[in-house]
Amino acid sequence: KKNTLIKSTPCIILKNPQLPENIGMCARSIFNYGFSDLRLENPKQSWPNQKAIASSAGAFENIQKSTRVFSSFEEAVKGVNILFATSVRVRDLEKTVLTPREAINLIKNKYYDNKIGFLFGPEKAGLNNNDLSEANFIIQIPTNPAFGSLNLAMAVNIICYEWFINKNKDIIIELENVLEIADKKKLLNFKDFLIKNLHETNFFDDKSSLKLEINVKNIFSKSMLTDKDLLILYGVIKSLKNYKISN
Repeated sequence: KKNTLIKSTPCIILKNPQLPENIGMCARSIFNYGFSDLRLENPKQSWPNQKAIASSAGAFENIQKSTRVFSSFEEAVKGVNILFATSVRVRDLEKTVLTPREAINLIKNKYYDNKIGFLFGPEKAGLNNNDLSEANFIIQIPTNPAFGSLNLAMAVNIICYEWFINKNKDIIIELENVLEIADKKKLLNFKDFLIKNLHETNFFDDKSSLKLEINVKNIFSKSMLTDKDLLILYGVIKSLKNYKISN
């Protein structure tokens, strides 16, 4: 529903984040998708940090009480049942590697009643093998094979987005319904009206009439027109016809 604050339950864990601005942008991303449990493990700069707060675009005003700083990995993952660690590169570990979408589907189908944690590494090098070995699963975000460098906030945004659209399909449906496509009957009536007027204004010649009619109708059939679009087009055609008659 409009203006309803959606809540997403997993925690986002940033291990050794280096730039406060990135922490702020991560906070902005997670709050966009309803997350609030933000855990910072040994941030390079002290917390709270004004640069991070400023770059969060107001997100920290809403999640400051649920944003916590931890001095060890063990403390940061407390209460987490299933941990997903993100990595651009697949390391030499015997672990299940999933895309973000596969990971969210796995949670939905198998671990929906568990506390989920998503772990992200520092900006410069990401998570190392020791970090990845602590996770139940590894998430690899597909990128260009020749350039797989993702900003920390971008990576967080991708995971949170996948969670959000999986859990809130009604919002997606609502967005898709904002523009209601004109039904087939209305579109057929409009195309008949258009073709009739084109004949009256001698747009078609006898040799190519049928083929050209089909091509004209196809333009509007593939255009995904709304009711409002049709009303505008009716008005345009009538205006042009009246102009021709008066001249």
